[in-house]
Amino acid sequence: MSGDHSPDSDEALGARLRAELPRYSAPAHLHAAIAEGAAPPRPRAAWLAPVLAAAATALVLGLAFLPLLPRIVPADPTERLVRSVVAEHTRALMWGARHPEVIPTALPWLTQESGIGLRQVFVGDDRLVFAGAEPVYLEGHRGIALHYRDGDGHLLTYTVLPIPGLPVPDRQRVQIEQGTNRWRPALMHDSGFSAWVWRQGELACFLVSDMVSEADVERFKDYFVRVRVSTEPVPAN
Repeated sequence: MSGDHSPDSDEALGARLRAELPRYSAPAHLHAAIAEGAAPPRPRAAWLAPVLAAAATALVLGLAFLPLLPRIVPADPTERLVRSVVAEHTRALMWGARHPEVIPTALPWLTQESGIGLRQVFVGDDRLVFAGAEPVYLEGHRGIALHYRDGDGHLLTYTVLPIPGLPVPDRQRVQIEQGTNRWRPALMHDSGFSAWVWRQGELACFLVSDMVSEADVERFKDYFVRVRVSTEPVPAN
């Protein structure tokens, strides 16, 4: 067999192979894979990662501050006040009191700033620790707020506002007794918090905490009694 090659012999061999060898069509997915592999790589969008990170941050902040966003204001004046008192309690829970004053040292200043005097005041015991007092301004009324913590870390806020004749809803009143003392404060709820609501003379009083379960209510009653029997707020002259 000769080792010489010529263009004519190569062309003849190619024609023979094309004529005699069987042909098979490539599957469609192979065509697509080859086309995709041959295409130049598309550049990554450099802006995509920062945009996704910003969106995630906005979502987290939105969820964190959603409870603080304005909601529909209740028409009932007592419910509206409870909502304001609970919002103030939430602020103190998150950020602490603006002026965590000590009683009785700061009592003259607190009376001047709040318009509320305290003939006697609960300053804590073996169950509740006094955490501070501060003047507040809620729904157009100056008042005073006293903060306490129990052994489980629950924050309680006792708020007094000068609102004569505040209606206390009868359907939510709860009978509480200690010895010869009997009270019927209303137990109201807002935003996952509970609030005792009652009147002392011309003053509206509120005791707020996150104690909402049935087991917590009995302890919350006890805390109400401790504050109620030891605190006598009066309008400042």
